[in-house]
Amino acid sequence: MLSVMNPMRPSTAGRALLAVTLAVLGLLGGVALGGAATAQTAVPCWALQDPALDDGRRELQPGDQALGGIEIVNACSRPVTVRLRTGGLVTAADGALAWSPEPPAGVRVVPMVPEVTVGAVASLRVPFTVTVPAGTTPGDYPFALGAAGVQPGDSPSAVDWWRPAPLRVSGPLRAAIEITAVTGHYRPSLDPFGPGSATVGFTVVNTGTVTVAGRVIAGLTGLYSRRVLPDPADLPAVVLVPGAAYHGSIDLPAVWPGVRFDAQAGFLPSDVGGTSVTFTEPGVVRAETLWAVPFAQLVLAVLLGSVLFFAALARRNRHMRRARETGAVTENTGTGRPPDPTT
Repeated sequence: MLSVMNPMRPSTAGRALLAVTLAVLGLLGGVALGGAATAQTAVPCWALQDPALDDGRRELQPGDQALGGIEIVNACSRPVTVRLRTGGLVTAADGALAWSPEPPAGVRVVPMVPEVTVGAVASLRVPFTVTVPAGTTPGDYPFALGAAGVQPGDSPSAVDWWRPAPLRVSGPLRAAIEITAVTGHYRPSLDPFGPGSATVGFTVVNTGTVTVAGRVIAGLTGLYSRRVLPDPADLPAVVLVPGAAYHGSIDLPAVWPGVRFDAQAGFLPSDVGGTSVTFTEPGVVRAETLWAVPFAQLVLAVLLGSVLFFAALARRNRHMRRARETGAVTENTGTGRPPDPTT
């Protein structure tokens, strides 16, 4: 007698396969949850407030010493131990200010308590001192205070949070921006009927003593003052503390090969030493020669010229061959006039 298996009831092999599948899915889910939990716990639940001097000043005299403070806010449900670090500010690749483990030269910022423990859901203010040695050059010396949760084997320069603080040493100030390098590179298109593209690179350096913010204006100027400029939204906005440098580039699409261009870069300031300014033209401009030779168009012209030359040569040979054939027929038939009967 043949037995009929119930289709709604899984077999032993099917149940085993289902159990293995559920186990694997559960393991993967546990790994995913564990990774999410690890990523969540890796985000600090405490933060720093902006540091400030107690008397609200942002300008000190050479030889002055001032007291300030920074607040640590702990939103964790457990106490945290935090180590404070003093750093400086540099201009990052995106043009914004970034943390630097190197404090600014010319001033000394020292937290009075380098390591503190903040209770759960509490805050703690840590004082620090700022010392300006006598003979310090007047200008901006913005510094930054960073903090890191105490972890075994952590890097001395690593921070979880950092906050900038403006500081100026009073005296004669000087605002100066220099463009130390400009490069231009043209990329032709293989399509002789299509434009190529170009890249303008530049290096902008703050050689003055005050912080300057603004935009880098870059583009191409060709023959007959024809200009190729980027979209204004693509112009990088940068903040340069004294001594900072910014290396950037701008891509320019739809550049027709005009043989010779001037790759130009300029700086248009919008804030000088904390004062908003308005300029319609860049205050400093530098240019370098960029060659945009129309190779694809030249190759096309050579090909067309070759075709026309060989076509004309073939036509000339054909006419010469016909002329030779006509001359041979004339020689075989004489002059082609009937004989004179009087003779």
